[in-house]
Amino acid sequence: MTRLLKVWDLLLAGAIAVCFAAWVQTDVWKDITTELIAFFSIQAAAILPAMIFTAGLLRPEGVSVPEVRQYHKALRSQMLFWIALLALDFLTAGSLIFAKAVSWTLTVTIAVLERTYDLSWLINAAIAFLGSLAICRIVPFVRGILSLLRLNSELTEKAILKRNVEEAEEKGEAASLRPFKKPEGYGRLASRE
Repeated sequence: MTRLLKVWDLLLAGAIAVCFAAWVQTDVWKDITTELIAFFSIQAAAILPAMIFTAGLLRPEGVSVPEVRQYHKALRSQMLFWIALLALDFLTAGSLIFAKAVSWTLTVTIAVLERTYDLSWLINAAIAFLGSLAICRIVPFVRGILSLLRLNSELTEKAILKRNVEEAEEKGEAASLRPFKKPEGYGRLASRE
């Protein structure tokens, strides 16, 4: 069951692609191509700042070397997810542009067999699969942003705690200095002669 939860988006996108390939006309995308390209471009534009933030998130204050390695591993896998989602957006927009360029039809002629095959359903399936997968992955994208917020809070808290400990140690050292030693003759009145 947990394995299915990990690939729910792939299964859903595959089912949508099969349905579109089987029952929907290829030129269904024709009237909304511009809007879809704009949508996936906006989604890609939202991913880029998340990638930049992820790349610069780790700070050395208050974090041990094993913790940095653990955080780096988690941030790297999250960065790979951002890259895959960005690629899905570009592939979807590219598929729409390609489909528009070929007038929503894709035929292949095999001269040896003297046959022409209509593969327009592949256009439908590709756009439906890539687009629905990119949309389904918005859910983990938002969860990823929330996890970055949590990680940033943890790192900030560790840095503040480390700074507080260092300040307390500095104040403790200042307070533990030897008491003031009075110089010889301190407080005596000088004789008037």
